[in-house]
Amino acid sequence: MGRGKVQLRRIENNVSRQVTFSKRRSGLLKKAHEIAVLCDADVAVIVFSAKGRLYEYSTHTRNLMGEQLDSLTAREVQQLEQQIGNALRNIRIRKEKAEVLEASLHNNRPAPFCNNTVASLPNLNIW
Repeated sequence: MGRGKVQLRRIENNVSRQVTFSKRRSGLLKKAHEIAVLCDADVAVIVFSAKGRLYEYSTHTRNLMGEQLDSLTAREVQQLEQQIGNALRNIRIRKEKAEVLEASLHNNRPAPFCNNTVASLPNLNIW
């Protein structure tokens, strides 16, 4: 016998919500690892908790740690810094949009950047 379908709406009880977040976060990160290993895919997952804590998983084709940056030219370091800055800006924008959407759904009001339909959301695919 299969599991019942879960109704997707905000969990009102703080303890239950935190437990569910923790379990689902772990499951999501496990699935990300599995798809990376099984399909030889590059995967990145970023999750922000309700309190703003960052959880992440990634498979990098180019991991640069401390001393490995020494082999880069000044131009490559500058390009890397720009890429990181752009990625961080995009993450913050998407996080803000997700927070506005969540707040508007919680208050039963449309988000200011959408036309009352989920299909009209601008590139909110964070997966």
